[in-house]
Amino acid sequence: QASFRCRRCRRCRSPVVAMPDPGSEGWPAGKVFEAGIQGFTYDDLVFMPGSPKCEASEVDLSSHITKKIRLTCPVLGSPSDTVTEAKMAIELALAGGMGIIHANQSIESQVEMVQQVKRFVSGFILEPFVMSPTQTLADLDKLKDTKGVSSVPITHDGQLGGRLLGIVTSRDADLCQDRKEFLCKVMTEKIVTAKEPLAFSEALEVLKQSKVGKLLILDAEDRLVSMVTRSDLKKVRDFPEMSRDVSGKLLVAAAVPAREGQPDEARARALAAAGANVLYLFGDGIDAQLELISRLKSAYPLVEILAGPAVSVREAKRLIQAGADGLVAGTGCDVGGDPRAPQAVALGRGEATMVYEVAFYVTRNFNVPVCAAGCRSSSQALVALGLGASSLMLREPLAGALEAPGGGTAQPPRHHVHSLVHCVGLRYGASRAWERQVTVPRSVAQEVTHKSQVKAFLLYFLSGLRKGLRELGYRSLPELHEGLEKELLRMECRLPYGLQLRESRCQKAVANGQLPQACRA
Repeated sequence: QASFRCRRCRRCRSPVVAMPDPGSEGWPAGKVFEAGIQGFTYDDLVFMPGSPKCEASEVDLSSHITKKIRLTCPVLGSPSDTVTEAKMAIELALAGGMGIIHANQSIESQVEMVQQVKRFVSGFILEPFVMSPTQTLADLDKLKDTKGVSSVPITHDGQLGGRLLGIVTSRDADLCQDRKEFLCKVMTEKIVTAKEPLAFSEALEVLKQSKVGKLLILDAEDRLVSMVTRSDLKKVRDFPEMSRDVSGKLLVAAAVPAREGQPDEARARALAAAGANVLYLFGDGIDAQLELISRLKSAYPLVEILAGPAVSVREAKRLIQAGADGLVAGTGCDVGGDPRAPQAVALGRGEATMVYEVAFYVTRNFNVPVCAAGCRSSSQALVALGLGASSLMLREPLAGALEAPGGGTAQPPRHHVHSLVHCVGLRYGASRAWERQVTVPRSVAQEVTHKSQVKAFLLYFLSGLRKGLRELGYRSLPELHEGLEKELLRMECRLPYGLQLRESRCQKAVANGQLPQACRA
């Protein structure tokens, strides 16, 4: 035990026991956010490294986005008209995440996009096309020309739920010259079937072992109830981490604007009927969402409700008490946008402070997951997850992908994180300024870096998250949140000068074409 002069009073010469500085190993989150009245952004904080306990490839990033839905990739595509449409939602779901189809379009167009995502992986085909034994090959040709279906089950009455007699495939029909031949003459009667109840994974295993193209599912009375195809077996093989529901179809979410005085309930009901697994309700205020949430939960109890964006604990509490299954911590003026871009309105809150305060209250009192919006890189995503978020809503990083709307048309590709219509909220709710034909954008449209395909970007993005968790000494997101709660996860605040110096170097590297993505991380 060494002695030293008192730090607070140099005239004091009494020997004291050398005690470690409480901030020598960083500070817990509670001390950081309770220290002052200022708000912190993602770039203001840096975590103290821990002891790695595993390899980066062993880190598990799976997490809940709502109470019942768990994703292997904690990434949601932002409901922006420059980011998420059907193509982006499919790619995200195949990678283990989920896309939120934007609402800046008609109800019919948005419903069609949801159905496109659902059709990409058939899963249990609950309404297959069925024909009777008295129909002819000419009828099958018409069905193929109109619907693209070349293989159909044959039941005694030609209806789903009838007694199964056989199946007609393209191999059976192509060998017959007379197109007026009855299907009962060319159908295959020896077919592979399975009995329900049956999980989708079990159905795929039976399909794999039997080495056939179609697996017909029967009930206890040998009546046809559904069908599974071999094409799904190939997609499961190629994309083992894909996000699927209980029927084997891809998970997809859809945005529903909740406008003051005129909530878009018709859109929400149409999307729920189309098969959307999650409805993201958003708007300029919280009051418009509360009544709509309660009505949708009573009408569609199986559809999960993601609500937001919630800036404060007060807003989060009201949304959860109304029945929300998950929350988005973010602001309508895009606090998570480029800090160098000008903003027309001085609204918002520091992203780090917002995520920590909302997640701290919500997870401890209601056990509801929180999604963090506004992350632009893997380092900011690690900060958001370390402050209590369970998933991430990405806008700017995904806006530069080929799967984004307009991503593959321009030469060279030019992407924008905002569109003017999205900024002024033409469909999200008319303001008084818009009624006077005065457009007041909430943030300025800007170009973002081209990032090739979503699959390649997510490989880089998730690799950064896994390496970050490994350096902190955690194997999964629940362990990370446990370390945050037990004050084992330590952090410090960056000096503004150091942050500005780093940003200037990054801008110089981007201007010179030197690894823009690595610099951003």
